Amino acid sequence: MRKSKEEKTLEHGDKMLKELYEVYGEGISSIEYKKLLEGYQELLNRYRKIIKFSDNIGNNIIQENDILNNNINYTINKARGKLLENVIEHRKIKEVHTKYLIKIKQLTEALTETYNQNSSLQKKLNHYITKYGEISDTFNQELKEKNAATFSESINPIEYENLNIRKIISLELSKDKNIILCKIKLINFQNEKEFIEKNTSIHNFLKGTYKYIKNNLSKNDIVYHYNQEIFYVILKNKDINESKNLMSQLNIKRSVFDFEINFSIGITKFNENMDTEEIFINRCDNGFNQSIINNKIVVL
Repeated sequence: MRKSKEEKTLEHGDKMLKELYEVYGEGISSIEYKKLLEGYQELLNRYRKIIKFSDNIGNNIIQENDILNNNINYTINKARGKLLENVIEHRKIKEVHTKYLIKIKQLTEALTETYNQNSSLQKKLNHYITKYGEISDTFNQELKEKNAATFSESINPIEYENLNIRKIISLELSKDKNIILCKIKLINFQNEKEFIEKNTSIHNFLKGTYKYIKNNLSKNDIVYHYNQEIFYVILKNKDINESKNLMSQLNIKRSVFDFEINFSIGITKFNENMDTEEIFINRCDNGFNQSIINNKIVVL
């Protein structure tokens, strides 16, 4: 059976109402649209009743009520137009809403991708930080050793150029077991480096300190610049008391460029019956460490 224009409009209105409910739920748009649709249905029902009633009373009454018929048609047309306007407006809103959902999806995907990238970068960063710490420690140790070697090459005599303190001690013990080892350190050197550099270079200052120590010892005694402000002294054919007095004389405060020359000193004698080279050096180091703490010459 062929459907009237009004019936098609009602069916289309029902479809639009369902879409409005799906998008907005019980929103004001859905409620207002439903009211318009119900009003349109009510007007159509009333119109049908009038048509039916007019059929019963004849064409004469219809002709006599043209004004009423026109008013009803006008109302129906207005309601239909209002419904169509709402449908068009709904389509526009639906289109904007669809674009909004697409945009939200795109942003969500972009945020997810960014989060994954940041997570990956954070893992790499943590890895780099760990590796950098290891590399930094290795670099600092190598730099320390390099600096020590550089100072040794530039300050120590040429015959010690490729030797460290352990090799020198080993060589001296192979010649004579009667040796005393002293480890000495300039006090306040690290705090006064800037002051020293204003008057001279660190290299010249340490070289002068080396000569100062050497000039206060016997010709056969050995001075070895170990690292920055630290020196080793190997005394030959001396006893402990003589060595301590010699170090005390060396440790009398003197000023160079207004910097007080003063040392922390650890002293020990090689015991042929008990010591190895390692024990000998370690005992000297222990005395040296106690000297730094107690601020006096320590003999072990």
